[in-house]
Parts: sequence; structure tokens; C-alpha cells
Amino acid sequence: MKKNKFLFFLALFAVLFTGCQSNDSDFAPSDDPTVVIATKEIYGAPNRKFEIKAALADDLGLKSVEIQIPELSLDKVISFATDPLLKTYDLSYFFEVPANRGTSEAFKIKLTITDVSGNIVNEEINLRLDGEFAAPSITMVSPKEGAVILLSTSNQMPVNFVVNDDSGIDYVQIKCAALGIDETVQLTGSPQSYTFNKTYTLPVTAADYVLTITAKDKFAIPNTGSLNVNIVATNEYPAIYLCDQPKGTNLTTDAVGVPMYFHEKSGQDFEFKYYADKDNKEVYFLGQESDFAPHCFGLNTAGELADDVASAPIILPTKGYYKIKVNPNTLKYTVEKYTPTSKVWADIANGLWHDDAALRKPFVSVCGGGIKDANWDTWNAWVMTGLHLSNNSANPYQLVGEYTLTGTMEATFTGQWWDPSWRLIKNGICTMSPGENGNAKYPAAAGVYKVVLDTELERVFITKK
Repeated sequence: MKKNKFLFFLALFAVLFTGCQSNDSDFAPSDDPTVVIATKEIYGAPNRKFEIKAALADDLGLKSVEIQIPELSLDKVISFATDPLLKTYDLSYFFEVPANRGTSEAFKIKLTITDVSGNIVNEEINLRLDGEFAAPSITMVSPKEGAVILLSTSNQMPVNFVVNDDSGIDYVQIKCAALGIDETVQLTGSPQSYTFNKTYTLPVTAADYVLTITAKDKFAIPNTGSLNVNIVATNEYPAIYLCDQPKGTNLTTDAVGVPMYFHEKSGQDFEFKYYADKDNKEVYFLGQESDFAPHCFGLNTAGELADDVASAPIILPTKGYYKIKVNPNTLKYTVEKYTPTSKVWADIANGLWHDDAALRKPFVSVCGGGIKDANWDTWNAWVMTGLHLSNNSANPYQLVGEYTLTGTMEATFTGQWWDPSWRLIKNGICTMSPGENGNAKYPAAAGVYKVVLDTELERVFITKK
């Protein structure tokens, strides 16, 4: 009898102990969780993040999901609250592939989904590291951004560009709603390079147009590249630019001032003020801002002004300031050297901040955005001494420095409480306050730039170092 009692209590204890150890005793049995994977094949690359996406669901409640790639030391468990129970979950998990992995490697991503009833579902996703994520590159030959098409000469617009892509090109598309252009070229054989060359006829009315060039590649997950090109079709030049760079120079590398915008315009007579920093300085005049073509004004073999990309430069014989007038229609120009009479901002390197205006000494620094260490506070402009400009020993009308740009920039060059100050507006024009309002924004690649503020020209030149 004692033996039977002992066995009974032993059995009861075993049942109670087992019940206490069950993690799922509070939840009824349920169906297996369901998993819908966004894609069964993920493309990644060394030193690049990829995303694991899946829709998880359970009729009673989800408990956890485990993400594993043992070879990449990934073992992530995401646990879900059970009060209230979570019946659906959109998994979006990012993971960066270590930089030391090879592009030919492939792995299995293991997902383990557990519900509150203890049901477990496993899913696998293929991970390949030979992904290609770069959009096709589009290089415009003509027209370049901001190109001027002179309708009085010709209303023909040659469109020429080159597309390159490592995984092969699927198609290219050219669109301009205002011109009724909507053309798609479907390519066969997935070429890695393609050149488009076609001439379109413009209306005879002056107008601005935007060409949109689009290209899509043939990668398993296609990439698309797009480029907008602004074009001015006109009977007269809206602007002429003075360029002192050698032909072939990329005129879109610098942030501000290259080539230089004109100073005065009367009809088609354009007047410039310009500083030649050395003897025999070579200059051209351009009908567009971003390139030497299609309108480049220089000298022909007879020494006359000509609109010819092959023309020779105009020579400014000695160092100093010049007034230059040019008419692109009559092809006439004049050059006159002059001595400035504007104020010289000297000794700014020894500036002094002081609340008493009579005791302060002028300094020139910068306030703005897209410039490392700069903001819109003139006190910051003072304490950040790396932003201070200094006098150019070779030209008393120039203040020079070096800035690190972080992206699209805008600036006002300033002293204490905006005195003195020069506001950088459009086209590289830098007017002394209270000049024209409205700081302009200039797109610029991140990097170190040389800065020249010419107080006589009221122009700023910010050029890539």
C-alpha cells in the first residue's frame, strides 16, 4: 500500500513538474505560421547593405523570428510581445556584407519562424554577392546642360550621348513633351555601351526646353539612370561668358565663377570687367556656361572675332584690370585696360571683434550652408578662423582663402554683424550689401576649393583645388 501511494505521488509530481516546464502551457494549439518571402534570391556586394523582407503571420500569435548566415556571423533573433499577441509582422532587416568577402561567394539566409504554440517554420533565401547596383551612366556629347541654340543661325538640334553599363543596356529613351519627342530605342544583345545620335528640328519660336534621357540596364534587378538637359533656343544670346581656361577643360568641375558671367548688357553688346593675373592672359567668350561648344568666340587667322570652336584665344598683353566689350552678332570686340578706384579692404587678417564700432577692425569670413564649419551666425564666422579670407599680396582688390565644401552651397562673405558683407547671388555675382537680396544655391561636389572674392569685379571664384 505504501508502495502504491509512493508511486502515485511520484507520478503526480512528474505531471506537475512537466506542466511547469512547458513554455506554451498558456496557449492553445494552432496552425503553423505562414511566411511570404519578398524574393528568394537577394543580390548583395561586399561592404554593401542588403534587405531581407518577408510577411509573417500566425492564426494565434507569433513568438520570434531568427535570421542566420553562419558564414557571415549573423545570428539575429527578433522576439515579439505576447500581450497582446502579434498575428502579423512585416520583416525588414538590413545587413551589411563584410568588406573582405568576395563577389563570387554565395550563401543561404535561414529564417526560423516560431509561433506561441511552439510551431516552427523554416525558410531559406539565396544570397549572392555579385550584385550590380550602379545605374547606367549617361554622358552628353551635345547638347550640354544650358546649351544655347541660336535659331537665327540654325533650328537644328543634334542630340548625341553615350550610355555605359557593366551588366548591359536594355533600352534608352529620349523625351521632351514641348517638342513632341518621345523615342525609345530597345537594344538587342545587352550591349555595355551604346551611342545615340540624331538631329531634331526646333520650332522657330524662342523657348526653353528640357530633354530627359533615360536608360535601363539588364541586371536581374534593373537599374535606371536619368538625366535632364536644359536647352535655350533663342534668336539672341541671353548671356555671354568670359572663359580663361584652356580648351578641353571641364567647365562643370568648379563651384562658382568659371566661366565668368558678363557685367552689363545692352541689346547684344556685352561688357565685362576682368582681372588678368599675368601677362599674355588668354581668354575666350562662350555662348553657353558649361562647355566650349557650340559657341566659342575667339580669333580667326585674320585676327578677327569668330564664332568657331577652333578659334584662337584673345590675348590680354599685361597683368591688370580690363574692360572688355563684345557683340556676338556683329563679331566686334574692344579691350581697354583700367585702374580700379573702388575701396581696398586691406589688412583684414588682423581683424578685431568689438561691440564698439570705433574699436573694431574689419575681417572677412563666411556665413552660409554647404561649407564645413560655417553657419549663418557672424560670431561663428569670427571664431572659425579657418573660414577667414586674407588679402592677396598680388592684388589688393582680392580676398582669398580655402574652404571645404560638403555639397550644395550658399554664402555671404561677411565681417562682424554683416559689416562689411558681400552676398553671393546667381551667376557668381557677389554684391556688396545692401545689394541684391537672395543668396543663390550652387551645387558642388564635396572637396577642398580655392576661394577668390574680387571686390572690384563683385565676383567670386570657387574652384576645385
